[in-house]
Amino acid sequence: MSSEELFDAVSHPLRIEVVKALAEEPLRFADLKRKLKISSSGLLDFHLKKLDGLIAVNKEGCYYLSERGYAALTAIESAAGYHRLRSVRRRSFYLNLIVFVLVNIGAIWTASQLNNYVLWYAIILPVSVAWIIFYSYWTLVKRRVSLRG
Repeated sequence: MSSEELFDAVSHPLRIEVVKALAEEPLRFADLKRKLKISSSGLLDFHLKKLDGLIAVNKEGCYYLSERGYAALTAIESAAGYHRLRSVRRRSFYLNLIVFVLVNIGAIWTASQLNNYVLWYAIILPVSVAWIIFYSYWTLVKRRVSLRG
């Protein structure tokens, strides 16, 4: 099975659910249909045929994942993990922007109370600007994180 065939086989949410269900335990057709809450036998049969090579049937008539099926499950979980990681990185970027703004607002307010802006101009502003430029470059260019959800 080529990579293209593998991704075609697991390109539907229902087929992904079938793979996940069969990873837990082998199931008969009716049990699988019930577990996934599918009303149409024809629909389940269609998707099971699409998963040919990833699933097999044992002597008792139970569907189970083949070695390729477990490999497909690993690919599915990796892709889901990658999507979650990008989401975490996006939130982290926004959190860094918020901290940048709050630190500078706090430093400016403190400097105005002391009537001494030297510490802010000399240390806080250059360091925080350097950090946000570096972090923005790293997030948006190197990690290729899109700010759109």
